[in-house]
Amino acid sequence: MNPIHDNRGRTGSSAFTLIELLTVITILAILMAMTIAGISYAQNKAAEEKTRAGLVVIEAGLKKYYHEWGEYPRPVNNTGDGREGAIALYQALSDDGDDEIEGGKGITSDGREGNHKLVDLKSEGLVAEQDGKGWFVIDGFGHPYHYRVYDKNQEDRFYNKGSFDLWSYGDDKEKREENRAKWIKNW
Repeated sequence: MNPIHDNRGRTGSSAFTLIELLTVITILAILMAMTIAGISYAQNKAAEEKTRAGLVVIEAGLKKYYHEWGEYPRPVNNTGDGREGAIALYQALSDDGDDEIEGGKGITSDGREGNHKLVDLKSEGLVAEQDGKGWFVIDGFGHPYHYRVYDKNQEDRFYNKGSFDLWSYGDDKEKREENRAKWIKNW
């Protein structure tokens, strides 16, 4: 028997069967889902690493500030909530305004770093401006860092007694104290 003319297994059509098409589509869907999950994981890890690197840069700038002025820049609102701490960090480390720093002269930021900047936050990709509300320091996730200077009158709220608390909530969208292990912080 000639194998070229053997039609016992086929009905005469050379097209794919429905089962074959569904199998290929399922495999492609699984591969796409795995690729998307991998990309998302890689982006999250990159954001974490950028946030950790930013923390190191900011801490170095704060040490320089402390050596020059004998204290850490205290935000006008020293709670660590909101964007005020991130604005005060930007102003103190970039020499661009001082209206969010306690005891400042009331000069608002204009987005231009001064001659006495302590670290180059902009080249590190750590600065953002939002809706004309001022410049501030951001983490790798695009959110403001949180910063507060130790206050002995509220000692129980602080982790670093005598200095400052600096943190990012990272990918913790709930920003709850119970999720503190997810935060990227200096304590």
